[in-house]
Amino acid sequence: MMAPCMLTTERLLLRPLAREDAGDIYAVFSHPEVTRYYEIDTMTDAAQADILLDHFISIGRLGIRLKGDSRLIGSCGLFGFNMPYRSASLGYDLSPEYWGRGIMTEALKALFGFGFSTLGMNRLNALVYPDNLASIRVLEGLGFEKEGVMREFGYWKGAFHDMSLYALLRGQWRF
Repeated sequence: MMAPCMLTTERLLLRPLAREDAGDIYAVFSHPEVTRYYEIDTMTDAAQADILLDHFISIGRLGIRLKGDSRLIGSCGLFGFNMPYRSASLGYDLSPEYWGRGIMTEALKALFGFGFSTLGMNRLNALVYPDNLASIRVLEGLGFEKEGVMREFGYWKGAFHDMSLYALLRGQWRF
């Protein structure tokens, strides 16, 4: 786990997830729009959030909330650290009612600044479902470049799925 204690932006507070966030995690992942390109099913029971939350806590994922509001609206984090190579992977999600407002871009800028500056990362990777155009726009807007498609990379929801690999290098980081 390599998460910071807290990151702040103009509108957001990013903080490590905690057990009391289970209800908010359930609220995010009970939206079919959120899980459409995720390897997990849409949550239908609050107990499912406990399992995902345990995983997110174990990898140091950060909860995203608007300043002045205690409710989490999403999460983001770096995981799969390869310290000798100075690389990590990226994961993120956001409740649909906050899509299109630049919130994830703002959160990821803070996260990337931490990853490149404080942790000394040189490369950040993101795997994206090729049809997830909104996520691809966020990544490309932050400077990520598509490096290729990993054919039938994963198997979930009863089918094999291609995944596009995007990466951002410290030398390309411009924010």
